[in-house]
Amino acid sequence: MKRTQDLSLLPIKRTAIDCSGRLGSLYDACEDQPLRKLDVNFQQPFIEFHAKAQCILESGDKNAQRNLLELIHIDEQLRLSLLLGLTSKTGIATLVDYPHTINEYTRVLHYYYIHREERFPDEVQKIRDRPETGLSKTNATHIVTGVSWGVDIVVILQLPPEYDVAKRIDSVLEKYRAYLNGDSNDFKLTREDLDSNRHIIDTKIYSNIPAVTEMTALHNVFHTISRLKADDTQYRQLSYILYPISNSNYIPLDRVHNAHFEQYVSELITSMKTIETCFNEDMPRLLRGHLTERFSHAYRQWLTLKDEYANLMERFSKLIVELRCGLNQTSALDRLLGQQAQIILKNNITNLYQNVTELNRKAHLITDLSHESIQYCNVMELKIDKNDNEDTLKRKLVIDENIDRVLCSNDLLNKKNPVQLKKLRHYLIEELENNFKLKLIYADFSGCTYELRDMMLLPSIQNDTRKKYSKFRDLSILADNNTSISSLRKTHKHAPLSASKLSMNETINVLLLGETGVGKSTFINALLYLQRSFINALVNYLTFKTIDKAKSEKPIVAIPTTFTTTTRDNFQEHTVKCGDFTKSTNENFRYPGQSITQRCRSHIYNFHNNDGTKLRIIDTPGFGDTRGLPQDNRHMQRILDYIKKFKYFNAICIFLKPNESKLNTYFRSCLTQLFNAVGPDARQNIVFCYTNARATFYAPGSTGPLLKQVISSLSVGDIPSKRKNTFCFDNESFLYLAALQNNVPFNDQEKREYEASWSNSVTEANRFIRYIRRKLPVYYIPDESELIRSAEIEIVQMIHPMLETMRSLLRKIIRCKMNLFKVSFESDLNDVDSSETKNNHHHHRLQYSPPPQQTIPIDFFEDYRIANSPSSKMQDDTIDQLTLLCHVSVEFSYFLLRIAHYSQSDPFLNGFIRMINEENIICESRNRNYVNLQLVEGLKTLANNYKQRIEATKSSPKQNILLIISQWIKYMLDYPLISEYTIDNIRESLNIDNRITSISNPCRL
Repeated sequence: MKRTQDLSLLPIKRTAIDCSGRLGSLYDACEDQPLRKLDVNFQQPFIEFHAKAQCILESGDKNAQRNLLELIHIDEQLRLSLLLGLTSKTGIATLVDYPHTINEYTRVLHYYYIHREERFPDEVQKIRDRPETGLSKTNATHIVTGVSWGVDIVVILQLPPEYDVAKRIDSVLEKYRAYLNGDSNDFKLTREDLDSNRHIIDTKIYSNIPAVTEMTALHNVFHTISRLKADDTQYRQLSYILYPISNSNYIPLDRVHNAHFEQYVSELITSMKTIETCFNEDMPRLLRGHLTERFSHAYRQWLTLKDEYANLMERFSKLIVELRCGLNQTSALDRLLGQQAQIILKNNITNLYQNVTELNRKAHLITDLSHESIQYCNVMELKIDKNDNEDTLKRKLVIDENIDRVLCSNDLLNKKNPVQLKKLRHYLIEELENNFKLKLIYADFSGCTYELRDMMLLPSIQNDTRKKYSKFRDLSILADNNTSISSLRKTHKHAPLSASKLSMNETINVLLLGETGVGKSTFINALLYLQRSFINALVNYLTFKTIDKAKSEKPIVAIPTTFTTTTRDNFQEHTVKCGDFTKSTNENFRYPGQSITQRCRSHIYNFHNNDGTKLRIIDTPGFGDTRGLPQDNRHMQRILDYIKKFKYFNAICIFLKPNESKLNTYFRSCLTQLFNAVGPDARQNIVFCYTNARATFYAPGSTGPLLKQVISSLSVGDIPSKRKNTFCFDNESFLYLAALQNNVPFNDQEKREYEASWSNSVTEANRFIRYIRRKLPVYYIPDESELIRSAEIEIVQMIHPMLETMRSLLRKIIRCKMNLFKVSFESDLNDVDSSETKNNHHHHRLQYSPPPQQTIPIDFFEDYRIANSPSSKMQDDTIDQLTLLCHVSVEFSYFLLRIAHYSQSDPFLNGFIRMINEENIICESRNRNYVNLQLVEGLKTLANNYKQRIEATKSSPKQNILLIISQWIKYMLDYPLISEYTIDNIRESLNIDNRITSISNPCRL
């Protein structure tokens, strides 16, 4: 293939993706990479100042292929290089990895400011006269003869999918564009403009200026641009002018082939990126146990397609370089794209993309419905089909016409009329506000053969049937066996609660968690048993609106309570007891500091509002037991076992004391174990209750900042800690009431203080109940099968990174030992130093996070340990990391094969076999080298050790395996060597090892 004379002399312009290029730098246009600078003396370069700015605002739907690189006008040859990974994606080009789908609600604001242009005088002939031998050792095709400098910024915004809101935001964005483009000298944002900006869902910023890329808001970029104009030292390269050298054989792909191939590759990349983004959103959690089989099948298909896709992209990259170097014909590209295997692969990716994006939309719909207390139902599970009619639908979907409200729709109807869907959902929520007994259901007809022509509600709701329920007025206590209020005041019995008694339409479940004791204080009454006092206090606050009414009757005591109080006049101590201690079997009062509540117990109360609603308060043993961490762990296990009886709960109340200097050390562990058991979404149902808050004027005091530090350190996501879900009580007013019944004297001032405290606590107690009833959605506790499936998916995603990291660590262990014996390398040994630094860095990060279990040492590694050497610490750390991964692989495999009943054969063992085969191929296809030979033997030893440990697990079943696996999954997701794993790092290490020379007489390691 020959080029024309005109093409060989034609200079080209390239966006400066890599900012290392300078005047005189060589450039490889086949892979679009700047090379070293040419050793030629030139005259002083010519500099032309432009100081010209341009700002363009584009909509995502303007470009049919949603190609961001084309939207910001990067030339077609460079776009292809970036898509295929031929050149590094740095600076402005990192927008190739924009994580969201480009659609009609995407906006691209592109600001381009060229400050100056540098170029060589007309000395092209000097370059052509240079002997070709000076360039023979490079891949250079061009020389940089011009460089423009300035600022290049791309801001990508995702607007909300609401036309009116998006339109308001567009008008604000136009103000930015007009000012930055020089069309307007006046820039002013109104309060409405600022409010509109707050509705922007996501903002991503890309630039050739590193500091700008760290920004997260458009307005920050706007102000930075003004500062950059006054500081030309911050400018970076914008573009290069490239002139072909005499021996260049660069042939750009013709426009027709380039455009067709770019679209083909771009569609593949977009589809695979979108699929990965959807899976990274933790769809099993969003699906909440629905459509699990469909998700699992899609995920397994994706794992298979990823490898095929990677191989295809590698073939594409190689072929494009060959075409640009004149080593192949464009007909080869046509043949590759026309191969049946590639057509099938592309169709499979397209079909999976459609399936996964639809599933992701469904997952978000299910989660949104759940937050609105609307249950999701897939009608195909009820065997609804084309033979049904409206009457049979009603019989299958509606169990109780007085309670059930069913919204029938499907994906197509939702897409056609989102406004109608929103109105119907809002209508149902209003119904629920008026009647808490209602059960709201979304019946999904997507994929069903029944032809649903329009959205509808079942059963039809008449206006005259809508009832306004009165606000919460009063509570009466019922024992678990539903004894009457009069009998309860004589004796309070607790019966074990079975799951069959739980009715999601009649009972509000509230779980209480908190520390065992609050300690003594000179100026306030001693309160030893935080949660128990709260339950008694809450019941009385809700029963007696005034303290005078409470005084006239005997206090209601749900749980026997004892405490000591001191009168203010003479400091005389009085021991006060409330309730019937002789019939209490769940409380232990003999050992102060130990949790008095020994087992979880439910206490049920009736709302006096004629709707049959009940409140179940689940009392639990307190943590911080003086018997130490083992006792706290036993209490926590009892709590987790107990709540498995329940299908749902409405609130988790965390009890705290105001003005604490530090929180109990077990507090964080308690929350972690809870979320591991019930799922991270339960955080939206967290409520914080402060007791004894009179001393802090009914505020959290210094405990508030401590609490925020703890909850922000959890990995479950944001836990709300705001005024609306924070409640401050004063239990002492209840203790005052109990003390009066025990004839403890109080002076007038104390009486006034306690009466005011009672009034405040009554108000707070009613706000507490209203918040739980009206604002918190029901949280359905995942059953064990859902948790197992979720854990299985998490583990499967980590298998490949874990195996490749194990291979990398083993390679580093071998190299470190070789370095000690001064084995020669062809390549520079600086890589070992960088590996040491990296490993030490990882170890430093991990030393504060001990693993959930002790790992078992592997004898094989003992021969690789190094004594009395600066490298010994690094080597020991690397061995410990590999030992840990070997241990976790056995734990994960046991869970997959024995608990999750993984459908495929042992994935870890298959991975060891794969890596051994790959290393054998390297040894056979190239010169044998010591590292690869040792790596093969090491992998074989690890595989044998793995098989032995797996065999040992068959005779020793594990206890609490789901909790242990949850802890390991969380630990490994945060483990740097796994979370930072990339396949490029592994390939780079392989390339380094392949350059190692073979050793005839290696030292025995």
